[in-house]
Amino acid sequence: MERKMLAFFSFFLLLVPAEVFAVDFGINNADIQAELDREGNAFVTERYTYEFDGDFNGITRQIKPKAGTAVTGFSASEGAKKLEVEQYGDLYKIHRTGGDETITIQLSYTISNAVEKFEDGAQFFWPFFDDRNVKTYQDLDITVSPPAAAQEVEYLGYEEAYGTALLSKDGSVTFTLGDVTAGANGDIRVIYAPELFPAADLKPGAVKNDLINDRNRLAIQQAAFEKNQQTANIVGLAALPVAAFMIAFLFGLAFRKRRRALQDFNAQDTGAFVPDDELSIPAAIYFTKSPFLGPNALAAALVELVRKGLVQQHSEDQYELVSRKTELLHELTLIKLLFEQIGDGTQFQLSDIETYTKNKTNHIPYNDSLSDWNEQVAQEVRQKNLYENHSGIRWLSVGLCTAFAALAFYTARYDLYMEMAFFGFSALAALLFAVFYMPLAARGRRIKAQWKRLGKALKKMPAEHWEQLSQNEWMRVYAFNLGCETTPINRPSAVLALSDNRANQLDQDGFYLNTLLLTGIFMAASSNTIAEADGSTFADGGVGDAGGGSGAF
Repeated sequence: MERKMLAFFSFFLLLVPAEVFAVDFGINNADIQAELDREGNAFVTERYTYEFDGDFNGITRQIKPKAGTAVTGFSASEGAKKLEVEQYGDLYKIHRTGGDETITIQLSYTISNAVEKFEDGAQFFWPFFDDRNVKTYQDLDITVSPPAAAQEVEYLGYEEAYGTALLSKDGSVTFTLGDVTAGANGDIRVIYAPELFPAADLKPGAVKNDLINDRNRLAIQQAAFEKNQQTANIVGLAALPVAAFMIAFLFGLAFRKRRRALQDFNAQDTGAFVPDDELSIPAAIYFTKSPFLGPNALAAALVELVRKGLVQQHSEDQYELVSRKTELLHELTLIKLLFEQIGDGTQFQLSDIETYTKNKTNHIPYNDSLSDWNEQVAQEVRQKNLYENHSGIRWLSVGLCTAFAALAFYTARYDLYMEMAFFGFSALAALLFAVFYMPLAARGRRIKAQWKRLGKALKKMPAEHWEQLSQNEWMRVYAFNLGCETTPINRPSAVLALSDNRANQLDQDGFYLNTLLLTGIFMAASSNTIAEADGSTFADGGVGDAGGGSGAF
């Protein structure tokens, strides 16, 4: 179970974008003006309105030019103030520090040989952004202006720019793209009469037919898309009530089964105060509290070894191995860790644990042993058959998750975002059900209820009542509550009070209580062996591998 939970949360952690951990900003407005001259160069002016949440050092602009072109004369300003620019290959860093404010930055540069002149037309075909862009552009406009008034103009936008162009009387073409999400492509293409560019080099061949063919192809694709969108809309609307019913059926069935099981349990519960010795203390903690066993659970497991007579305690700090004869693998693993890896084979001191974990070369073997120990505790719980076998309904939920996920992708492909969101939510709900639906068997419900009832009783039971318990019962109760303790060790807790009630008697019986020392050592060892990891991502794309995007630092 714990491995599924770790995998599940790790999966969702991977979905968090890298920008979350960097500068938080938005681009509220973007306007790009490209003015073409008679030599075939393009003088580009870009204005971006950035809204920052928090401190920042500046903005970035990546411009990767097409083959045969070059970007020169890059500069940046804010109003009348020039800004410092650093160039790293195709990346420009514009320095402008601040925090929690909205700024408008103007970028200017020249694209040399931006216009390709052919026998029947001169084209400006350029990707101002592509999948390297890490942030959404809001309200993006791109305008291309000829060197003189133009009558014969052909134009076309690709992907995000498709169907967004408007021709002005002077021959300028404006692509009104609106909001463009991060990672999207949107190339723009404008063809003017070649006579407007007398100083540009002439290339053999024609270009207009290429644009016309692309326009016809994209029109056919758009018509097919709209037809398929209608079909997807019909399918989605028909599947919505089915999905809602199936999700309600799954969770309704689980609720009814739980309610019926609780009624049966309440009718049969004997109300035993100290639970029977059916589970080891680490397994009881794992089963009733959390599958993530921390330092306190390790301390409780050591107390359990002493209670069972496998380990003898000579003082608060000194332990001696008495026997390795145990049927539980996790107890044998803990013995090997404490007495072989850390101790001298037969004895160890609590202080040895902290000394051992301060050595970085011991971190991997220590953590590997703890991982094995945790898994073997989980294995004990699984072997007790504490959960009902409902593989049929879980497989049903897996099948529904797959179907809903397919419908989410299908509707998203045709821009049906409401249906996509609903089916995505339904797929997630079915997945959660498949992962976490593990109804307790009668035995498991009884064990969990007994330990929970004991935990509540500890908070209000008078101290003299503990004298009625045998030492074996008391030590089990003490170890369980020690393993479940979440109160910081520098504050009063139920475990400390419990240890004080019987400390004198147990010291005489060969069990020395020092809760702060016991838990503090294992917490220090856990702190010493914490590991960190990092990663990085990259992307590329664009027309002829040209393109770029905007960011901040």
